[in-house]
Amino acid sequence: MSMADERMDHEASGSGSKAEEKSSGRQKRSSRAKAEESSNKKQRPKGVSMLLWLLRKSIVPLIMIIMLVAGLYIGYVVIGKQSGDEVFSWATWQHLYDLVFAES
Repeated sequence: MSMADERMDHEASGSGSKAEEKSSGRQKRSSRAKAEESSNKKQRPKGVSMLLWLLRKSIVPLIMIIMLVAGLYIGYVVIGKQSGDEVFSWATWQHLYDLVFAES
């Protein structure tokens, strides 16, 4: 029996079509799940979706500001060995700016 005959017998028996049915069934299920997800997103109120969008866009700048404040505190108190009360005083940072950018 040649390979072509075997292939024709294999196709005639329907075993190849079962595999195709399984893959198409999986595709149908995944497309249904995607459709359900998109319909769930559409059901959110506009205010909630706007709030979520705002939170997603502002998380990185918020983390950066928190890390800046933590870095200032650690640098001034731990490395500089100064009191923690003076860290957020405007006069302290103005004095530091004057020291750095003063003309000699």
